[in-house]
Amino acid sequence: MARLVKHTEKGPYKLEVGEETYFICQCGLSKNKPFCDGSHKKTRDEEEGKLYIYDEKGRVEV
Repeated sequence: MARLVKHTEKGPYKLEVGEETYFICQCGLSKNKPFCDGSHKKTRDEEEGKLYIYDEKGRVEV
């Protein structure tokens, strides 16, 4: 079953555990979930209030 999930964050969540630091994906685009792989950088120029769908070819405004 396909689902449309709305992600509003444009960057990762920094999680510090002892001396270890992890970055957890919040944009939904990482191919290494739950960890950030830098894919959120694609969202930097998104316009507020608009909805986008991302695929392997890029981004489409809905």
